[in-house]
Amino acid sequence: MHVCNQLKYLRRRLNLSQERFGQKVGISGKSVSAYETGRAIPTVRVLAQIANEFNVSFTEMSNDKRILLSQRVVELEKCFSQLREELTRMLSSQELL
Repeated sequence: MHVCNQLKYLRRRLNLSQERFGQKVGISGKSVSAYETGRAIPTVRVLAQIANEFNVSFTEMSNDKRILLSQRVVELEKCFSQLREELTRMLSSQELL
């Protein structure tokens, strides 16, 4: 089951409107709608908020979602690496001044 279907299933099981579901996790009802229809993909932060608020785990998410989360972790690691390199370069050039 894709994350869009899982979110819709969870929300309906809790008998919450999209707006109320969104309020509980700090997003708009429009965002919930976009996630449920597949027009947008929730960020890792949003998924973590949903997991914490409703006591569900990421292991309940689909394989597609786990793959996407893994890809995002790799992207974040690359960003941190690039940031570290840039900061190191900036600090070393300041030492030359």
